[in-house]
Amino acid sequence: MLINILNNSFKVIAAESFILVTLLALLVFCVFNAKLDDSSNYNIMNPTLGLSILIMLLGLIIIGNNPFNDVISFNHTLISNQFTDFVKNLVLFSTICILILSIDYVRNEKIFSFEYVLLICFSVVGMLFMISSFDLLTIYLSLELQSLCFYILASIKRYSEYSTEASFKYFILGAFASGFLLFGFSIIYGLTGTTNIEQLYLLFYNIEELNSITLYIGSSLILVGLLFKLGAVPFHMWIPDVYEGSPTTVTAFFAIVPKIVILTLIFRLFSYAMYDASDIIRNLLIVSSLLSMVVPTITALVQTRLKRLFAYSTIAHVGYILMGIIAGTIEGVQSVLLYIIIYIVMSIGVFTILINIRKQSNNIRIKYIKELSNLSQINPILAISLVLLLFSMAGIPPLAGFFGKLYIFGSSINSGSYILPLIGVITSVIGSVYYIYLIKVMYFEKDKPVVLLYQMSKPASIILGSSIIFVTFFFLHASPLFILCHKLALTISI
Repeated sequence: MLINILNNSFKVIAAESFILVTLLALLVFCVFNAKLDDSSNYNIMNPTLGLSILIMLLGLIIIGNNPFNDVISFNHTLISNQFTDFVKNLVLFSTICILILSIDYVRNEKIFSFEYVLLICFSVVGMLFMISSFDLLTIYLSLELQSLCFYILASIKRYSEYSTEASFKYFILGAFASGFLLFGFSIIYGLTGTTNIEQLYLLFYNIEELNSITLYIGSSLILVGLLFKLGAVPFHMWIPDVYEGSPTTVTAFFAIVPKIVILTLIFRLFSYAMYDASDIIRNLLIVSSLLSMVVPTITALVQTRLKRLFAYSTIAHVGYILMGIIAGTIEGVQSVLLYIIIYIVMSIGVFTILINIRKQSNNIRIKYIKELSNLSQINPILAISLVLLLFSMAGIPPLAGFFGKLYIFGSSINSGSYILPLIGVITSVIGSVYYIYLIKVMYFEKDKPVVLLYQMSKPASIILGSSIIFVTFFFLHASPLFILCHKLALTISI
């Protein structure tokens, strides 16, 4: 009987089990073939990247053929349903794109440490378990697995002072955030005697009978930890430095992949398990959303480096996403899911350009905004691609980013909130200024000498072209994605 139960439980996490086992085998292969000198490990870097991409693709196939729906396994600690499968597919798809972009990047930047690839993949395993987590303990353990890999990835350039500084800041602040999260979990467990999310839902349903003030404190501490991981203001201090100091592919990974995973936890904890304890949580989210829209938008206006500019842009997008969570309705959840899908596609396109735009003379990546001058003359197709992505991020119709913001603002207004959408519209207009400034540099600052760029590789061109097609022609056939997001919103708490 016990063997049958365990077999069924492991079938529910077949993708996670497969990826973990194959990664361990890949780790053994790399250890036995690696040499002490990093520069000598180039020969195993390409096979490691190729096998990692294959593992992620097979993981996608396994999740796509998952026969289990609405199943809770391992003694009510892991859940599998349509929503978790969809989020896992998004995570694996985004990771595959990052790994493909890494093929040329690691060669150009001379990053030959096989640990780079394995750390990305092991952090994905942590995220997959986090998506399925239905217990506070599994949430914390999987979150720490992800964070541990992130701390090391930020400092993967061991001989770079900026990378080391970024990793150190991230580790210190991340340790505090993890402490807040664990303290909040311990308070909830101490008062309720359970860490299971389903049982917490039943207890919070009758919250009047419980010590609500202490529960609010515990819930607030949990939210602080998750907002740090999400990169929302005022817990955003680590983002600009970490994004700037990390390798660009790692920056792209940080900016794209973990966002939807943390949002899944926020939905599961505060839109489901602790829904009736949401008054103080709602107020904290409102403050964080307002600050996340205003502070980075103003700060981004004075940035001169591309990665720092897009770091603040990422924080602003988090502010818009929180607006949909605050709505607390099915429409709000639907708008958040739609926005995060569009955000992922736009970000993949932008970072594809940032990763591959290099000077032909010295093979150095373009870092400053001013270095984009004459791009419209050097590579007009690349310039117009970046323009479309920037306009979409600014929310210019009829591009995809416009519809994402439109539905976020609409769900907030329909829930009775008018201040947040108003601030969101104002910050979107202000944010358009720094996007338009980039376009001005590319098209109208032609007094600088022309700098020839390396040609983008075919896989990177395919990724960039696909994101441009999605962003540009989304309005022609958007209804399937709207319907999918609505179906997922209905199943998010089950």
